[in-house]
Amino acid sequence: MSERSARAQASFGTLGTRAGPLGLRFVPELGGKVTGLRLTPGGREWLAQPVRPLRAPLPGQDWGELDCSGWDECLPNIGASADGVLADHGDVWRLPWQARAGPDTLSAAVAPPHRSYRFGRDLSTNGRMLRADYRLDNLGDRPLPWAWAQHMLLAGDEHTRILASSPMRLRLDSAYRDGAAVSGPMDWLCPDGAPTTGIGLLGATGRAAKLWFEPPLPAVVAVLHGQEWLAWHLTDRSFPDLGLWVNLGGWGGPQLRQLAVEPAFGARDAPAEAYSELVPLSPGEHRNWHTVIEAGVGARALDQLLTSVANP
Repeated sequence: MSERSARAQASFGTLGTRAGPLGLRFVPELGGKVTGLRLTPGGREWLAQPVRPLRAPLPGQDWGELDCSGWDECLPNIGASADGVLADHGDVWRLPWQARAGPDTLSAAVAPPHRSYRFGRDLSTNGRMLRADYRLDNLGDRPLPWAWAQHMLLAGDEHTRILASSPMRLRLDSAYRDGAAVSGPMDWLCPDGAPTTGIGLLGATGRAAKLWFEPPLPAVVAVLHGQEWLAWHLTDRSFPDLGLWVNLGGWGGPQLRQLAVEPAFGARDAPAEAYSELVPLSPGEHRNWHTVIEAGVGARALDQLLTSVANP
């Protein structure tokens, strides 16, 4: 992170927790953004760092015009709507959240003034495990169409690998090459489009793609960089869908080198398509769900985890 970005982040009043070996940095004023995630001390910084100074968006400003970093949430939509009413990545990333911090928890919530819902996220750590508990409340008198994705952007490069306990079956949503939308096969990511338990990024330079996992989902999906890894535990999941974003300069400029494993409701980026798959939240209704991520060191330890869940 540049000195300028560091000063900007500090000015927003970062909160943090260091219970156990996991360290988090959190800026509630910036849409509940988590700006740092690492195994402490001296672990790898997992989250993609700002390519522009951290600052609050102007009204109507697009997500891609800002820092393009860290971990935020897409709600009540993922992609922009065709009519422009729903902006890319939804509402909650652009609004300040109300937050409180405990010794091993970071809790925050937001209620957009122009919408009739409240959204909250509680982050808690237990050793190397990170749990995110979510709640969505419909505060209005009409059904609430909604979709959601956990938008945790990880720093990535050609040596990053995506591994799973069973074959990943992926469906392409959108793809880009050197900033332009493209179509066609994704052999650069998954040769022949075949299901695979391992994806390398050696051929991803200048390319980007958003993909969705087809069921059945693996029990564990992990990102490995060097000897460190993050693993999403999916056997006890309370969300239906899982996305994958890979971008090594194909979208947003060559400085963006990142990827994201995205637990989600609604396996489509386009709101109209996602909403067609999901039941709206009734007036007064609420929905709870959670994600569980494990951080670890050692390719052998990760292989043992993947093998143990694949062959219980």
